[in-house]
Amino acid sequence: MGLFGFFGKKGSQKANEAAPAPTVKDSPRQQAPLSAGRTDGATAPAERSKQVERNAARANATAKKIDAIESEMSSEFSPSNLGDSLPSPQVQRQDGLAADKTRPVKAQPQVPVSFEATLPSIGMSTEFLLGVEGKTIPIEIVGSQTSQVIEEAAILFADEQSEIVEQMLSSAIAEDSPDHATKEVWWMLFDLYQITGKQQQFENLSIDYASKFETSPPSWVNHTQPGLASGSVTRGATPTVPFAGKLDGSIIKSLERAQKLAENSRALRLEFARVSDVDPVGCGLLLRLLKKLQNSEHDLILAGAAELTGKIRAILKVGRRDETEAPWLLLLEILRALNSEKEFEEVSIDYCITFEVSPPAFVAPKSNVTAARDEVRTYTSSSGGFVMPPVIEGRTEQLMSAIAAYAGSNDPAMLDCAGLNRVDFSAAGQLLSCLAPLAGSGKTIELNNVNHLVAALFNVIGLNDIARIIPRKL
Repeated sequence: MGLFGFFGKKGSQKANEAAPAPTVKDSPRQQAPLSAGRTDGATAPAERSKQVERNAARANATAKKIDAIESEMSSEFSPSNLGDSLPSPQVQRQDGLAADKTRPVKAQPQVPVSFEATLPSIGMSTEFLLGVEGKTIPIEIVGSQTSQVIEEAAILFADEQSEIVEQMLSSAIAEDSPDHATKEVWWMLFDLYQITGKQQQFENLSIDYASKFETSPPSWVNHTQPGLASGSVTRGATPTVPFAGKLDGSIIKSLERAQKLAENSRALRLEFARVSDVDPVGCGLLLRLLKKLQNSEHDLILAGAAELTGKIRAILKVGRRDETEAPWLLLLEILRALNSEKEFEEVSIDYCITFEVSPPAFVAPKSNVTAARDEVRTYTSSSGGFVMPPVIEGRTEQLMSAIAAYAGSNDPAMLDCAGLNRVDFSAAGQLLSCLAPLAGSGKTIELNNVNHLVAALFNVIGLNDIARIIPRKL
């Protein structure tokens, strides 16, 4: 989608280029000079024409860069989920050229025929995965008697490689070797189908399971997280995508992830509190994502929206035309999405002064968009345990603090994992760091109803050495 047609603000480009700059003598805002050569309040027509051409060239170059980065994205919204609300593959740009938004389809990684070690050797420090923030205490990947395919599948699932994990586990079952086709492999695949909503595959696997082991197979469960009061939702209940560091072209992976999550969820939480800086390309990419999510009427939680808008404002200057309007349009889109009409109008005036166009009209959002602080609410189940959220990833400091506070006043400390679907590798290390001092002080820690994918991950990192891991009964 072109960056310059979102708000319908430009009528005729030529008319805009020929129009004189707005008079702002009575405005409290001071308009910055529009060219280095302006000294008497007017620019010679020839110089003005050259400046317009330079601005257009820079804008076009930036737009092409954003197009190129976005074209690399491997995931896209599912039409069956989002209907006709998304732009068609051919989007008409303001300059009259058709921008091809058709995404190339990446080839699926092939599962190794034989299960040789495809991950770092067991026993290697997890520093390479946890990084500085996750390494509170020394953490080692612990060798075990479990099958290599189980360990690899657990780590790959933690990294959201569900399709590869499904292939690995299915291949191990098809091999039917004593080393690979253990019951635990079957249980992990059952849990994977349950988590990813593949009921038909679950039922097919149940038939094979009953035939092989001559016992009743697990039953499909229309799962809702137990133990929470009606209407209560944990932070982890909403699929979350954290953005950190500089908001630039490197956010492509986060955008892919957001789009993938949007296929199966009508609500998303986007976290911006850890964004340190922004640039025009990153603003353009995020703008496109927000527009798509708004057009498809997704409910959004924009955690850290105030911090993000502050970073955007820091790179803007009234009257200075940068290489693209994307930061201005992103700022306006966030304010519009949050229904901040007064701030929207103030920024739109500055935008109007800078680009010499009519200000965009404020249109109230169709879906529910809110700003939220990064907070974790603590709930207890009927058994009195601490209810873990469905997904643990990204910033976990407050969750770990809540767990530590609960465990500090309860012995045994029971963590209810019935609703916990996935823990990323870094977060698993942080959980180990959180619980190790408690276990060292003599505290008994139990993690109950852990799905077999997560239980295998906990075993890989050695969490089972300090806490009792009780897998979910199938």
